[in-house]
This record gives sequence, structure tokens and C-alpha cells, in this order.
Amino acid sequence: MKNIENLFDYTIGQFETVDHLLTMGVGAHLAALVFFLVISQLVAPKYRIATALSCIVMVSAGLILVSQAGMWTDAFALENGVYKLQDITFNNGYRYVNWMITIPCLLTQLLIVLNYNKAQIVKKAISLVLLAWGMIITGYIGQLYEVSDLGNLYIWGAISTLFFIGLNFIVGKSIAEQKSTLTHGTDKTIMKVFWLMMFAWTLYPIAYMVPAFMNNADGVVLRQLLFTVADISSKVIYGLMITYIAIRQSASSGFIPARKALGMEPQ
Repeated sequence: MKNIENLFDYTIGQFETVDHLLTMGVGAHLAALVFFLVISQLVAPKYRIATALSCIVMVSAGLILVSQAGMWTDAFALENGVYKLQDITFNNGYRYVNWMITIPCLLTQLLIVLNYNKAQIVKKAISLVLLAWGMIITGYIGQLYEVSDLGNLYIWGAISTLFFIGLNFIVGKSIAEQKSTLTHGTDKTIMKVFWLMMFAWTLYPIAYMVPAFMNNADGVVLRQLLFTVADISSKVIYGLMITYIAIRQSASSGFIPARKALGMEPQ
């Protein structure tokens, strides 16, 4: 795959910055995986699948980032003070494959803590997943042209954005519909989740457009920085907030482990 990462030589600082960003992403997801596994017993059965989905997201995203980090160090070698491309190339396409798995999980988590019933969750999840896959697939097609044809990059990016807008509209509408059902102060937290999603998910299209406005080695560093911040925000921090909502609602429903963890019952 032709990505702009393979077009340039990198200074030691630029190369190591990208390497450190990818490694930080791996560490954040693996640490969060341990946390979600430990904390899952504090979540009532009604919400526990949301925490389980966080574990799936951490494993999937963590493995892809391990692959990305290894690919980065394999693709370039230090020659005369700069890192130059070798026979192996770096490929961002694996991220899109990962998003096909993780984004449906993230959206389903949200529906669970919004207290929809099973039938409603299935119906809304189907709509959200189809929109998400449309967004990802068209974005994947667009980034195939980032080296050869910026016109197609713009066109497919615009199509992907239409799916993105539809997805966020349903997410916002769902939160507005169900916010009143959330207990123990989590109605305020769910709004923070919404704004976190808007922030993190907007970073991805900015990263997608980097070849159009910063087509150089610094642009590559910026793109990997945007990807890393977006990954940690939209998966790790998002998962922590969803789990917090799940524990608070579990405690409100009388689930003893959650009540003890929050200091509402004697240990």
C-alpha cells in the first residue's frame, strides 16, 4: 500500500518520536486491558458485557499497534544519520481493519449503558455498525490515493464524512433519548462521553487529510501523533468512562460489589 510514510527519510528525532508514539499506544491498551479484567466483577451482569467489549477492543487495538510498531522499526534503517526506507514498507491499512472490529464494539457498549432493551440494542446496533463500516471502508479506499491522486482522496473522504455525520447523529439522538434513564449522576457523565467521542473521532479525519496539507516527514509525525491521541481517547479513556457509568448504575440498582467499591456499603 502506498502511504506517505514510505516517501521520506527521517531524522533520528522524527523516527524515534513515531516509534515512541506507537509504543505508548501499545502500553496504554495493554494496561487498560488488565484494568478492565480486574474491574469486571464490580459491574452488574446487566452491564458486564460492556466491560467485556472493552477487553475485546483493548486486545484488538493493542495487537494492531504491536504490528504497527514492529513494521515501523523493520521498514527503516539508520544510514548516514537518517532513517531510510528498506525493502519492507510501512502500511496504515491495518488500522482500518482494526476499526472494523473495534468501532462496532464501542458503539454497542454505549447502547448497553444507555439502558436500551435487547431488541432496541440490536436494531440500533445494526444501523450504527453499517454506518461505521461505510465510513471505514470508504476511508480505506480514499487513503489508497494519498500518494497518487489527492482528488480521489478528497472524494472518498467526503463520502466517508457523510457516514460519519449520520453515525454521530444517531449517537447524539440516542443519548438525548436515554439520558434521563441514567442513574446516580451518570446522566452528566454520558454527556462527557459524547463530547469525548466528538473530539477523538474528529482527529481521525484530520489524520486522513495530512497528505493534503503537510506532505513531508513532519506530517508523518503529526499523523501518527493524531492517531495515537485518537486511539487512546476513543478506546482507553472512552472505555474507562463507560465502565464508570456501568459501575455507578450497578450500585444504584443494588449490586453489592459495586456499592462496596464506591463506599456505599461496609466492606
